[in-house]
Amino acid sequence: MDFLLAFVLTGLVASSGWIAWALVRGWARARDRRHELRLAQARSVSEVRRAELAAQVREIELANETYQDFVRRHPGS
Repeated sequence: MDFLLAFVLTGLVASSGWIAWALVRGWARARDRRHELRLAQARSVSEVRRAELAAQVREIELANETYQDFVRRHPGS
């Protein structure tokens, strides 16, 4: 039993660097994924806002075209 415990303990000590490296690497990847998710959400919000602004601009352009058409058809008004 002592031999088995010593063998396991030696294996853990020998591989502790790899275990630490794997933990640090996993944490870095999780952090990167969270960052990419935040960036994707920000892009999504900005695309929605850009589409809303484009719709408002088009609405203003249509109103202006309607007004200009009215002015052309009724020059004395």
